Amino acid sequence: MSKRPLGKTSIERKHIKAGNAAYYKALSAPDMRAMEKIWTCAADNMLIAPPTNPRTHVGWAAIKRNWESYWPTFNKFKVSMRVNKINISGPVAWVHGVETSHRRKKSGETSSSRNYGMNIFAHRNDRWLMVFHQATVIPDEPEAKRRVPERRR
Repeated sequence: MSKRPLGKTSIERKHIKAGNAAYYKALSAPDMRAMEKIWTCAADNMLIAPPTNPRTHVGWAAIKRNWESYWPTFNKFKVSMRVNKINISGPVAWVHGVETSHRRKKSGETSSSRNYGMNIFAHRNDRWLMVFHQATVIPDEPEAKRRVPERRR
């Protein structure tokens, strides 16, 4: 594989990072029109979510149906990602990091989680568009593992 000029890769990373941020903004809004600008909206798109009891949604129609039924259950829904790494290999890029989500259901119940997030983008028509998203809950460490064992004397 030929190497890309460093400047071009840096610009591509900025575009991918911006697309990734736009995804979380649209997800939190909730804004389907914005989602349609971020994704390729194709039959090969895949969403594995929500982070708890995840289900696989294959194809843009299934992904859209998922959000249209999921979003209305919340009064507040906010998700963001702290990006750990952006990788680019030809026309494909993947972003992984730690997501933080906060939810308040219409019933008043609140919850939050930290998730491992992975997003895959494809370079199409001079744009980086999302083709895949997966979120997996980071389990809380049991108290026994968090405690530092006492030293024996």
